[in-house]
Amino acid sequence: MVEFSRRKFLGAVGAAGAAAAVGTTAAGCSENAGGAAGGDYDMPTYQPAPELDVQPYYSTETPGMENVYTEQVQTFFKSVNREPGSGGKVTSFQLTWGDPATPLEDNPYWQELNERLGVSFEPQFVPQPVFYEKFATMLASGEVPDLVFVDDQNAVNLQGIRDGAFADLSETFSGDNILKWPNLAARKEEIWNASLKDGRIYQIPSIVWALTNLPVMRADLVDQTSIGRAPKDADELFTMLKEVSALGSGPGGQKVYGLNQYAPDKALMFQRLFKVGPEWQLNADGDLVHMIETENYKAMLEWLARAWAEGIFDPVSMSPTATDIVSGAAIRYDAVGSAISSGGLPQWEKDLPGAKYDFFDMPGFDGSGQLVVRNIPYGRSTCVSAAAAEDEDRLTEILNVLDYLSAPYGSEENNFIANGIEGRHYTLDEHGIPVPIAETQIEKGVQYVGVTSGDNSYRIHPAAAPWADSFVTVMESLAQASIVRPLEGLEGASQTFVTKGAQLKQLLTDFENGVITGRDSVDGLGSFVDNYMSQGGTQVKDEYTQVLKDAGK
Repeated sequence: MVEFSRRKFLGAVGAAGAAAAVGTTAAGCSENAGGAAGGDYDMPTYQPAPELDVQPYYSTETPGMENVYTEQVQTFFKSVNREPGSGGKVTSFQLTWGDPATPLEDNPYWQELNERLGVSFEPQFVPQPVFYEKFATMLASGEVPDLVFVDDQNAVNLQGIRDGAFADLSETFSGDNILKWPNLAARKEEIWNASLKDGRIYQIPSIVWALTNLPVMRADLVDQTSIGRAPKDADELFTMLKEVSALGSGPGGQKVYGLNQYAPDKALMFQRLFKVGPEWQLNADGDLVHMIETENYKAMLEWLARAWAEGIFDPVSMSPTATDIVSGAAIRYDAVGSAISSGGLPQWEKDLPGAKYDFFDMPGFDGSGQLVVRNIPYGRSTCVSAAAAEDEDRLTEILNVLDYLSAPYGSEENNFIANGIEGRHYTLDEHGIPVPIAETQIEKGVQYVGVTSGDNSYRIHPAAAPWADSFVTVMESLAQASIVRPLEGLEGASQTFVTKGAQLKQLLTDFENGVITGRDSVDGLGSFVDNYMSQGGTQVKDEYTQVLKDAGK
């Protein structure tokens, strides 16, 4: 059994994970971060994926920002240079949001994948609504598939790591050992650091963008206000939004408001505006506090409640049903990937003639810059069965499969994994970009257990290229105003967070919604904080405080 005492965990992460977690550099640990972190191994060597065959539109060294491309890769490098597998079987346990993939006998994609891998790849598909339940059942059975999709922010999934269901890959990946799997090696040290458990490597994490959402404005509406496109502070933004609501309608008679959506993920835009900061943060005295205990959070609630009361929000802004919201808005908060795709800004303008969209650079509430909290540096993860890993040859074959499935953008393997077979799963548009064939996409669901690696740039569709300069300006502004959360990579160190995090999040959402809509008063914030802390917040705070203390922070 893998022991996860608080002190042992902290000794483990102190030298490597904690450095990233509290916003300091881990460069000093790169020589032997694993050894210093409680295990006799070196952190995996980082080997970048081969360069793409196109030049970036914009290059950057700003932490949190990525290079930007507007050209489509036309020639693909080969990322895997080894013989296919032995013809054996490799199983997986993977999450699916839709229907399972078409059965093997009727699935050309799956058949081709098996041919390329040289094994019989046999995934077990688990629908999202029952994933955690099925995960627990799988663990209890003792029959753990070779490759398992793991959400390490979930108590049951984390327990699987703690109880030894998954292989410790620290020595397997130590230093240059990982170079046997070049695609697994194509992730930087901070990604490994942030995902360590007890200072050891139990999971292969995906690369992710540090910044995944940005504000988008309706320039045709904003240009009609006295403020224009660049409000200097929260007051000017309020005026701009209120004046848009006063317009009543926009092109084609569409009803318009300053804002037409509010949800927990949309709240991040206003947290940036009011410089609320991370959920858990260090105050001026070095004490850990929750954001709801700060004056900035209170000021944000007051501003939002006033905006609701004065008609800036569409009355159905909090509807959980997306189709209920048909109005336009001066400002919205969009996923980067959607906004810069062919179905993003260019399509939105086609869908509503007369509308003009552009990216919006959010100010800080007081006239200074905004404050942006970066994402944790890894996304979904895959673990390897401890039982399967007992045989070194078997472990190698399993990791060969995962290495193939993790092929980076720009590789021939990734082109197949992501897009399938040309003519059956996709066609090429005039830019050479794959366009999915809707009827056959279900066949591709077989490969989702893979973890992404390699190039992590922002790739703007040629149709959205006219917005490239605006995109760069806004994203650079976000990155320059961004910070790393003090507890990055350490959330799993609080058992209370793992078990009660969802409950606490819902408690906060209900309170915020009540205050904003006028059902509750911001004057009740103090009582809410007391209730939140009594419901588990204090336990989380104490556990994280100990985490940081043991790390010497």
